[in-house]
Amino acid sequence: MTRGAKPLAAIKEAKKFAEKMGYCWQENSENPEIGYDFLAFKPGNAFLVRVRQTRYQIDPDMTYDELLPEVLYEIRNLPFPAWMPRELWLRTQHERTWRRLKVHDFGVAEIGWWGPDGYYNKYAP
Repeated sequence: MTRGAKPLAAIKEAKKFAEKMGYCWQENSENPEIGYDFLAFKPGNAFLVRVRQTRYQIDPDMTYDELLPEVLYEIRNLPFPAWMPRELWLRTQHERTWRRLKVHDFGVAEIGWWGPDGYYNKYAP
């Protein structure tokens, strides 16, 4: 398990963000030791979400595997089928933009724009 308490305020804001994009969510309240915060879903799409907030600005030259190795390890090893999509929603204390990161076994992809959700990330490369 990663260090520190769950970012409860950030998780609450992430759920509102999911609703704004048209998703319903189901909180992981029965098994909090399983490393995801909620399941986001709408017709045609569903994925597991882990929410994290960092205290400092994210270095653009650092990979996410270097920045959050423990968190990504836990997400990759969730007890769900491999085909179940997993995302890490990340932001710093001073950014208001959520960074949606698709987590794969082979790496992490930052979503820059996703039309069906009306999502745009100004920090994506």
